[in-house]
Amino acid sequence: MGDLSKNFSKLEIMCPCGCGADKISPVLIKKLQKVRNIIGRPLIITSGVRCEFYNESIKASMSSSHVPDDSGTGNAVDIACTNSKERYELVEVAQKFFQRIGISGGSYGGFIHLDVDRSKAQEVMWLY
Repeated sequence: MGDLSKNFSKLEIMCPCGCGADKISPVLIKKLQKVRNIIGRPLIITSGVRCEFYNESIKASMSSSHVPDDSGTGNAVDIACTNSKERYELVEVAQKFFQRIGISGGSYGGFIHLDVDRSKAQEVMWLY
């Protein structure tokens, strides 16, 4: 059980460096819960909110939607996805709710990036 929604908690989305950054878009969580409800299995968040220091330490994009915006809110999560069947299903369902989707595999590890960052291009899908 989560404290952000039925299946998601702050513990899952907080910055892993220990700084305490854990404010995430409620819109993102609501959409993520809808995806989880349709898929019917756990979605493992591998990355949620990242402070600037942590984001830089992992050499992620300086304009990452994981880094809190001007209001202090993170707008992205990465969901573990390591096989093609689950990747297909997750992307298919996520497209119903998310306008920004990134797909990772190979050397970057297997995950699907979902975000609700309205300051960036919408209706896009990219590869890592």
